[in-house]
Amino acid sequence: MRVRWDEAKRQRVLAERDIDFGQLNDLFYIPYLEDQRSGNPEQYRIIGFVDGKLITFIVEYRVDELGEYIWIVTAWRSTKQECRNYEQQIY
Repeated sequence: MRVRWDEAKRQRVLAERDIDFGQLNDLFYIPYLEDQRSGNPEQYRIIGFVDGKLITFIVEYRVDELGEYIWIVTAWRSTKQECRNYEQQIY
């Protein structure tokens, strides 16, 4: 699936949190947790390991003339509660 983002936001998150939006694809090759975060707009939370750190991405599934793609809204190091949720669901 294609992944897109706002480049200025990617640079800000990379500088402030040391998380690169481009790493989302790496997360799909190992177990990850996905749930709906909000309904308007419809956003999803994806939690998984990237470079040995548990990371949370907020994404939207969008469609353009080429089909569906993932739009990354933001990302952060997973909170303690998100870590617990991941452990409970994945292990």
